[in-house]
Amino acid sequence: MGTQLMIGFDEVDALERDFGALLRTIPNTETSYATHGLHYYPAKFIPQFPGFFIDRFSERKDLVVDPMCGAGTTLIESALKGRRFFGSDIDPIAALISRVATTPFAGYGTKGELEQKVKKLLLRVWKESHGQNLDKIALPAEKDFPNALLWFREDVLRELLLIKQIISKEESATFRDFACLSLSAVVREVSNADPRDIFPQRDPNNPVRERKDTFKEFERSVWDKYEKVFSFSRRVGGCQLGEVKQADARCIPLKDAVSHLVITSPPYAYAVDYARVQQLSTLLLCMENEKFREYRRKYVGTDRILSKVTADSFAGIEFAQHDLKKVLDVDRKCGLVLYRYFKDMLAITKECHRILKPNRYLIYVVGNSTVRKTALQTNEVFERLCQSVGFEVERTFERPYYVYRMSRKRNVHSNTVKSDFFIIARKVA
Repeated sequence: MGTQLMIGFDEVDALERDFGALLRTIPNTETSYATHGLHYYPAKFIPQFPGFFIDRFSERKDLVVDPMCGAGTTLIESALKGRRFFGSDIDPIAALISRVATTPFAGYGTKGELEQKVKKLLLRVWKESHGQNLDKIALPAEKDFPNALLWFREDVLRELLLIKQIISKEESATFRDFACLSLSAVVREVSNADPRDIFPQRDPNNPVRERKDTFKEFERSVWDKYEKVFSFSRRVGGCQLGEVKQADARCIPLKDAVSHLVITSPPYAYAVDYARVQQLSTLLLCMENEKFREYRRKYVGTDRILSKVTADSFAGIEFAQHDLKKVLDVDRKCGLVLYRYFKDMLAITKECHRILKPNRYLIYVVGNSTVRKTALQTNEVFERLCQSVGFEVERTFERPYYVYRMSRKRNVHSNTVKSDFFIIARKVA
């Protein structure tokens, strides 16, 4: 279709037909090509979906934005299709994943040159691990990394910290990010966390897991990511087409009316606690616990709300008033969490409207859920939200599916999401 300023009747029919055809191909479609699947990240959406909308609502060299980019699915697809991109995420591990996944190794002209760089890093790790007394590696203070010696064997923790120390000496920021992500990918593998759980928690029947070789796991991770990153680099011709920043989607660091398309999948309210999923990597590689706790309160969809948050006024969020009142009547704490969620999504939607060019599209990917046995038609709330900000909702597609379970802690409040909704909203000129 190419770039459309407005979806006409014929285009709607074609769009619906093509989307239906895409749904039929998904079960047999490869989804981990290029740098998709570079690092574990929960609730990722299938890359063919953003690819579908990128093809239809943008052209080569247009700017595609994902302000809650997660593992970078939209950004990777944008780069592979020759679009410029901008991505941001408040989560430091998410920002790191997306940055590595979309940064070609332009400084290493051939695969052999990059291979030599990887080998030098691994050789340095091997030499220092054999030549240095690991007892000299300082362990983090309890206040900075609570229960670190419950999460890790002491020798394993020292090995991880040694590798981190070696990586920090790399001169190239691109290669340093690559190596850091490779290390992050093995943190859970060598920890005592139960691998069956989405969140790090120990199995009471097996609180200390079988010892794994930290250095071999790191080597395996590096080579796995080396292949994927070089594959991506080759497919984009070594060209850097965009950037990723660790930033809050409520304040997107872009000028007004610069984006040709925004595609994003907001977190579900009362669903995945993203900060907790990556907690071990975040505390080991990115920040100390005090700052981490502060960050968790800023995540969209968090249930860590401050007592000063109230739901006494629905001014500005009338689009969610009916749904909020239903939940507040059953459970005030849950209602306050949803109140904060929709206030945040209002701010984010206003930002998406601000950065979009006139007559360009915002694609929201959302899912309905149940909170305290109260069904929320999230797609309808988001449609009203978009309209309240100045978008015209032109089409909504539904994709039924069976997905992951929510966390044990949050299953008290929520259930399995059974459908994705793709809301196509145009910024009215």
